[in-house]
Amino acid sequence: MRYFIILLLLALDCGAAAARGGNSGPSIAAPPREKTAADTGANITFPGPKSGWGFVQATSPYYSPQGKNLGNLPGGTPFKYTDVKNSSKNAMLVSTVRRGEAWEGPYLLDCADIVAYEGSPEALDRPTLQNLAAYFTIKGKIADRKAALAQGALAANPHYESARLAQQAYQDSIAKADGMEKQMRTLTGARKAKADDALRALKYEQVRIKAKADQEAAAFKTWKDTHPGDPSKQTADPQLRDLEQALQAAKGKVEDLIPQS
Repeated sequence: MRYFIILLLLALDCGAAAARGGNSGPSIAAPPREKTAADTGANITFPGPKSGWGFVQATSPYYSPQGKNLGNLPGGTPFKYTDVKNSSKNAMLVSTVRRGEAWEGPYLLDCADIVAYEGSPEALDRPTLQNLAAYFTIKGKIADRKAALAQGALAANPHYESARLAQQAYQDSIAKADGMEKQMRTLTGARKAKADDALRALKYEQVRIKAKADQEAAAFKTWKDTHPGDPSKQTADPQLRDLEQALQAAKGKVEDLIPQS
């Protein structure tokens, strides 16, 4: 049996992914990694089949069918999906996720960091499924640990908290303005004129809020550029080192079924 794996790692153009064919192993589509969606502002499309299954690769949010953020799923969470839908950001997989022995859903999963297989997980024997789950669980823990170490490095910047709060205030003002604009479309007469005045006042206030956010961001960047982090701290982290060793051991059991990096 051949398995088709789609590895989506915040690439600019998943549609340009190249497949590794032949009968010697799984066909793997790995998108180019020179640029990311964060670099370009581009949305990510999903080039895989309309249904299948897979694993979450790292801690990532999941959503209700209406788009409400329901929290995070850890790396290694198995899922089945039955459809792919477009969103204002990335393609979303209509999925059920496995927690313990039960499948829950439907939920929407962002395609940005998952490994997807065509077909059904029941086509694989139970030990292989368990080995795959173990591999992606460890991979997710590695991503979480690296994120925690990076967050610690950011927190050392004395401008980190003020920059974060200033940026959040600006994003909140954008969301508030959008809500006011939507509400204003439903109003007429004096109520609409009053709402328009309030929106105009908020727009003027946004100029100040954005200037503050830009100022704090510049101070954060200046400190960061003059105080480069020490990459050896991550390399020397004992928890990360143990996880990397465990990942190599787990990889040996499923190497023919995972994307090759």
